[in-house]
Amino acid sequence: MKKGILIASFIIIILGFIFIFKYFNRGELGQVISKRIIVIDAGHGGVDTGSIGYSNTLEKDVTLNISLKLGQKLEENGFDIYYTREEDVSLGDSEFYDLNSRIKIINNLKPDVFLSIHLNGSEYESARGVETYTRSLDNKSYLLGECIQDELSSIEYTTDRGVKTTKDRRLAILNRTKYVGVLLELGFITNESDEEYLISVSGQEIIVGCIVSGVLDYFNKIQ
Repeated sequence: MKKGILIASFIIIILGFIFIFKYFNRGELGQVISKRIIVIDAGHGGVDTGSIGYSNTLEKDVTLNISLKLGQKLEENGFDIYYTREEDVSLGDSEFYDLNSRIKIINNLKPDVFLSIHLNGSEYESARGVETYTRSLDNKSYLLGECIQDELSSIEYTTDRGVKTTKDRRLAILNRTKYVGVLLELGFITNESDEEYLISVSGQEIIVGCIVSGVLDYFNKIQ
């Protein structure tokens, strides 16, 4: 009798450990709440303004605003968030050294994913749309890109330019990092309509919500 009670108690303890393990690695309705690391890279900064918008808005300012809001929302979903920059600064004395610093930060932090936030620019004011760049031949990078692009294109604030890879455009931030990541071009700041949406408080909140949904969708799919 005592032996049976001991066996039953042992089984209950084992089941308890299994439950705790699952609880700390998955939230309600599949929401990921484990301590996964995400690095957010706000494009440009300091003397590097990035693209200059239709109404002289600077890309570096908009990417930073969106990145900080994105980090806050992802933290609310249980992620550990790190940034390549949290203020208007350059990470090197030149574009080359700035980029190297960003790559080093990402590789040193060993994130589960990283998100590089950018805005497009063109000499043609009619050019507009959202697109996502992924690392060529990296299935997880492409899946992450698909999940986020699907969410962003669903709200139809601009045209859907699709998911692309580093075969379409060489990007050191993707080619020289070792971890799953994407570069998001959230719209053309040189287009009047895109710029208006990208700099609005409501537009940024909706965009951030879409990126968060895409990230959660990605983690749920790879479990």
